[in-house]
Amino acid sequence: MNRLLSTLILFIVFSSSQTLQSQKPDTLFFSADTIYQLEEIEVSATRRSGDAILNNGAGHLKLNMDKLQSLPRFLGNVDLLRTLQLTPGIQTSGELNSGLYIRGGDSGHNQILFNGATIYNPMHLLGFFSIFNNEQLASTTLFKSYIPSQYGGRISGTIDIQSKSELVDHTSVCGNFGIIASQGALATPIGKKSSLFLSARGTYINLLLDLTHLNTESIQPRYGFQDYNLTYVSQLSTTDKLILNAYWGRDKLALKEYYYQVNGGMEWQNGTASLLWEKRFSNQQKMSHTLWHSYYNNQINATLVNSVIRFPSRILDFGYKGNYQLRIKHSYWTLGGEYTFHHVNPQSPEIENLFSLGANQPPAPMSLHEYALYAQTNFNLGSHWGTHLGVRFSGALQPASEKNRQISAGLEPRCSIDYEWKSNHKLSLSYNLQRQYMNQVVVSSIGLPTDFWLPTSSYVPAQYSHNLSLGYFKSFMENEYELSVEGYWRKMYNQMEFNGELFNMVNQQYHIEQHLYYGKGMSYGVEFMFKKNKGRMTGWISYTLGKSIRKFPEINDGQPFPAKNDRRHDLSIVTNYKLNPRWELSGVFVYATGSAFTMPTALYLIGENAINEYGPHNGARMPAYHRLDLSANFWIKRTSRRENVINFSLYNAYARANPIFLSIQVKPDKDATTLHISPQGQSLYSLIPSISYSFKF
Repeated sequence: MNRLLSTLILFIVFSSSQTLQSQKPDTLFFSADTIYQLEEIEVSATRRSGDAILNNGAGHLKLNMDKLQSLPRFLGNVDLLRTLQLTPGIQTSGELNSGLYIRGGDSGHNQILFNGATIYNPMHLLGFFSIFNNEQLASTTLFKSYIPSQYGGRISGTIDIQSKSELVDHTSVCGNFGIIASQGALATPIGKKSSLFLSARGTYINLLLDLTHLNTESIQPRYGFQDYNLTYVSQLSTTDKLILNAYWGRDKLALKEYYYQVNGGMEWQNGTASLLWEKRFSNQQKMSHTLWHSYYNNQINATLVNSVIRFPSRILDFGYKGNYQLRIKHSYWTLGGEYTFHHVNPQSPEIENLFSLGANQPPAPMSLHEYALYAQTNFNLGSHWGTHLGVRFSGALQPASEKNRQISAGLEPRCSIDYEWKSNHKLSLSYNLQRQYMNQVVVSSIGLPTDFWLPTSSYVPAQYSHNLSLGYFKSFMENEYELSVEGYWRKMYNQMEFNGELFNMVNQQYHIEQHLYYGKGMSYGVEFMFKKNKGRMTGWISYTLGKSIRKFPEINDGQPFPAKNDRRHDLSIVTNYKLNPRWELSGVFVYATGSAFTMPTALYLIGENAINEYGPHNGARMPAYHRLDLSANFWIKRTSRRENVINFSLYNAYARANPIFLSIQVKPDKDATTLHISPQGQSLYSLIPSISYSFKF
């Protein structure tokens, strides 16, 4: 059994190998966005449409999906979430780290919505690609500071991703062929009042794995992913619109290890479906109703001879959200409510033919009813002051059929005050109280879905946080340059730390709730962003100076310790240079302090047993992470309806050996009673060149 478990661990390791002006329009135009987002459209109407990232202030960023293609590409693709990691407050992830960390929070603290449906694992390919196909998307909005009350369920940031929802008048096809993956998308009208959008992606990375050093006589990894999107838009009448969205994606990782004769693997799937009905009563009133479903499944497998062990986990969500939006003079109001039913199968072992193991029966599925009512208003106080006020009442309830029924509920007040002067200066102060009822249990920091989720129960308390931010935003030289500086502070309660190992579940009657520690967390820092928007050279510099700490009575003698994702420095430099009408050059440089981990300091031999001695919890650091990416686009043709471009990219251009983990070298002392520890970093690759071809017609 020890050989099986150690080999599975080996398998996991190797498989990883504007102007900011107040505007007061006389009419209100409604779109698919909420009232708050409608105001964002109103504010940004004076901005250039060519920016890849619009910084509307107060921790609020909006991506221009059509302009992302000018940014450096990884293996021929520009990825949505990896682009967000180049902005302040979102930490640069190391290799094989699929988490998205916003202002010192954990990856499970963020809400990622895809057409209203919750996404639990947004990454393909060990964190290199997200599950989102840019060709299917219309907008992506990030909220870090003030989070409108219609968003809830997490204690950190919110990312709202929307697919295309406007009717098209002609058929268009676009796609991309890269060295490891390809994608395609179709948009076509269906009659005069409806349109259909389809997209798909797939990888053929196994062709490359066959040529790499990982494919040795003893180890043979195999990996593949695919995803599919569908959007159907129907304009039922001049006042009614129906939008159907569906997504399904699958990743499968397998490994054959011939020396130990072990077959292992992992498989994870995401699926969502949503149906949105929008009705406009007038230019001042609108309502929307959304029914949605989300599915997430992951499973770890290992087979040794005739023995099989599996760790499955699954989440099924069903939800509804209703909004009513109106304008009264110069104030905007949003009223609504939402409900989600969570059905969760926690991670647990399934064992076949391992008679020596007294494994526990799989735990019963866990269910949770989550609900919220909310109200928000945005209005101006004079010519310089703007205010956003919101309140959200949320709660969670276990079904009556479950043994320990419990209610957890509370208010979530939110507010933001903006002061603008001289038409291009803005000062913003915001506060949020946020609550979270679905909790992620972090088992590993590598880019594989070994982490799992638990709903709030009588054993697992709900998390909540206080969030405060203060920011200054300025544009100058006729909007050619923008500067933003924002400080943040967050206090988190009922944080969780797993005090065991995933494989401990195999050998004992295991209840995960009994192996969790609970404590507090705090993160604070300051973010800087400087953007150049005009000219042949554009881009931005973002820098975050931050700290994230945790405090648990049972860990580190009750003393504060760095969170796993604590990064003191995080720097990103993004540039784009238009050499001529055909050639476009770009580059990205990132630097980040190494993540924290607990380092063994010595091993002692007592009889035939090796005893580990560890240093302070998360008291050691991985080496600093830094990387340079270069990219060049050669435009064969570029018009409003036709595009042909060849991309040349170089990922990690100066071949920095960023370690994905540290291997421990052990050397005995002279009397052979003590073993000394010497860490050595192990990297996955040096540099990765790529070429891809993109088209649109």
